Amino acid sequence: MSKQDSFHILLVYPPADSPAAPPLALARAAALLAGSGLSLEQYDANLDFFLNHFLTPQRLTGFVDLIQKRGKKGVFDKADSFSTSLFTNLATSSEQWALKIAGVGRSLALLRTENFYRPESCLTALKDIGDLLDFASLAYYPSRIQWGHFSNPEVQDLSQARSFIEDYETNPFLSLCQGGLASRIARPKLGLMILFVSAPDQVLAALTIARFSKKQRHRLHVALLGNHGLLAGTEGYGDSLLPENDPQVLLDLIASLAESTIVGDSADPDFSGLPLKDYLAPVVVLPFEEPSGFKENLTPPSRLMAHLVKQEQSLGAKGFLSKDAHLTPASIAKMAGEMAEERPSFCIGLKCALNASTGTEKMAAAYEAGVRLIQWRDPTGELNSLTTLLWDVSRADIWNHVVIAAEQESSLAQGLIRFMTANPNIVHSWIQQQPCISPFASPTDQSEKSSAAYIQVAKLPGQPLWQRLNEPVYQLLYLDRHGIKKVMRWRVRDDGYSVYSLGQNITYHFVKPQELPPGYLDEICRMVEAGGSVGTKWVRYNLERAFLIGYVMEEGMIVGNSSLKYPRSEYVEAVNKQSGLDLTDYLERGYTSVRPEYRGMGIGTTLLEGLTGRVGKKKVFSIISSDNVATQKIALRNKTKQVAAFYSERLGKEIGVWIPAWMIED
Repeated sequence: MSKQDSFHILLVYPPADSPAAPPLALARAAALLAGSGLSLEQYDANLDFFLNHFLTPQRLTGFVDLIQKRGKKGVFDKADSFSTSLFTNLATSSEQWALKIAGVGRSLALLRTENFYRPESCLTALKDIGDLLDFASLAYYPSRIQWGHFSNPEVQDLSQARSFIEDYETNPFLSLCQGGLASRIARPKLGLMILFVSAPDQVLAALTIARFSKKQRHRLHVALLGNHGLLAGTEGYGDSLLPENDPQVLLDLIASLAESTIVGDSADPDFSGLPLKDYLAPVVVLPFEEPSGFKENLTPPSRLMAHLVKQEQSLGAKGFLSKDAHLTPASIAKMAGEMAEERPSFCIGLKCALNASTGTEKMAAAYEAGVRLIQWRDPTGELNSLTTLLWDVSRADIWNHVVIAAEQESSLAQGLIRFMTANPNIVHSWIQQQPCISPFASPTDQSEKSSAAYIQVAKLPGQPLWQRLNEPVYQLLYLDRHGIKKVMRWRVRDDGYSVYSLGQNITYHFVKPQELPPGYLDEICRMVEAGGSVGTKWVRYNLERAFLIGYVMEEGMIVGNSSLKYPRSEYVEAVNKQSGLDLTDYLERGYTSVRPEYRGMGIGTTLLEGLTGRVGKKKVFSIISSDNVATQKIALRNKTKQVAAFYSERLGKEIGVWIPAWMIED
């Protein structure tokens, strides 16, 4: 028997990543070695950690006693406020925690069922799982385990990592080593274990597994494979450090250990060795990447699409998420178009560089090919061209998600942030990454950042649904099932699971200024000023004396407003002088402001219709600047025409005078 025949390789993916989809790194390595004749095993330790070594009733029940013992030792006396309040809540609400612990299996199982697509059911399960992760983290404080994240603020360098790796009180991964890993590394033919590290959150888990494995089997060759920046300085924890993008180095290592020539297979990633039905999603969603040689046009564009169709047929995959930033919506559309057969039935999420080179002419075709979500990164170029690109993508019913990296502080990044906060109907979600609190954790995300103009306006209750889903796999599936408009408008109340839809229960009110409830005029003034399309000097003065004010309510908040006001005589005279129109005795229709989240729902049009229908025998005019396209569209829908135009020296732009068509005299 040759050494190759008796040589076994264990491919390990460490915690803590998301357990919603299988890791590409293992499938890629399995495909590379498929034709070598070697014995291979893929072990997703990340999935095993969450399902079998952390989120089980038995394990969580054991944490209750452990946390109480740690509390008696004073561990939480100087803890952060979140951990302290959670520890206190554990004592005061023990029955509620017992129910959550008993139901953890149901919560995890729900994510694999059709109930996943019911927002309140899904969010209840995710909230309970998140609460239990926070609770279980107390057992290892100051370590914190979250969905796809791990951090310990006291581990700031590799010298501190050494003590953490051996510390049963703060290291949650040692129990995984003793459970799911120990039996695997005890196999007599095991000659090589490869740990695939894809993110900073996995580094401490990978080092724990490496150290544990070397202690159990001194002669086992342990290799760490990943980005050099992630693994720099970790040489002492394993026998080899392997680069993630050079498979030949891996093949050479295996050839030397197995004492045999190893030829890598160029096959596409092989997920068949992973427990696809165990991942926490209702359907199989697989990561994918651009085929080698695609950029050099050595590979037919249809090859990737054909590969995805094959994975759909053989593995039941219903969704795919791109892991590189080279594929564009146009390339996906081209691939699908080259296929002679019917269009694919799966959905696709892309990761793309945000720059002007991304063509927009095939966005509708990309949607037809299955593209539902684009995660944009690394913005470069002119702001206007990028916002035009994002607008074209949105019009194709594809979700725009923009990531601003922590180190991006350029004027372009700041301009994008201003645009995104003002236009949630174009950029549907975005995050600005914040610097890490630990070198062994990914950057934290800051989202739901208010527009600077709307900071003084009351904040909407709750959070957008996409934030609570907090997982690209889930966002992709929700977009494919429910469509962009529903997902964009769903919002989660502060309880963490109740959902309402923006615009579903709005009410319109038309009153005299003196009939407004207390505080409403203040909020309406702030909304008008936040809109930024009018001067602010006379806003309150005009609204206090207005003929009629219209406002829109939902969830106890003012979400839109407009008014019919008596224009000041000086203002009427100035307009007359510049436009030649005598607007004496006219009411001015204006100060229309709709919160960014509510735009595109027809609120402005309905407000103007309601106000105009209540003018009686009076006539109405509106002043709209030439660059205020949104208000012009509302005016046109309201059957209003521009009757004059003049250049405003004060504003530095052209101004139009608009009057309802039926009020215009022949």
